[in-house]
Amino acid sequence: MVALLLLITAAARTQEKASSDKELNLRAYTELLRADVKVKRVAIITEIMQFDDTEAASFWPIFRAYDLELSKIGDGRISLIEDYIDNYENITDQKADQLMTQVFALEAQRAELKKKYFDKMKKTLSPVTAARFFQIENQIQHIIDLQTSASLPTMQQASK
Repeated sequence: MVALLLLITAAARTQEKASSDKELNLRAYTELLRADVKVKRVAIITEIMQFDDTEAASFWPIFRAYDLELSKIGDGRISLIEDYIDNYENITDQKADQLMTQVFALEAQRAELKKKYFDKMKKTLSPVTAARFFQIENQIQHIIDLQTSASLPTMQQASK
């Protein structure tokens, strides 16, 4: 009986450690993806946009301001992912509702930010140049979103 109890306790600890390791791996993956994308994103934009010196001098300061504001939204997204990772195994209706409300709010913030900077870029560069940038930006963001969501486990409903 004691041996069985010890075996069950050891199995539970192993399962808790595996779950904890999985959560740490997901957090680390999200941070690594974010850092890696920032470097590659600038290279991709530079290559595709092919700005002349005048355009580059106008574009990059606007881009840096946009990227700074986008990073703040990204911080909110990372917090949301961490909250999800902490709760996905046994999620309540209330928590699912709260998480999705936050997802929709972050999506709205990102859309508003893009609109704000599209307006700035089209005035400084041109509407076509601004649209080209956001076309590239949207493609990159879709890839990031897909990679991130594909790495997250599926939500499990709490026992009733």
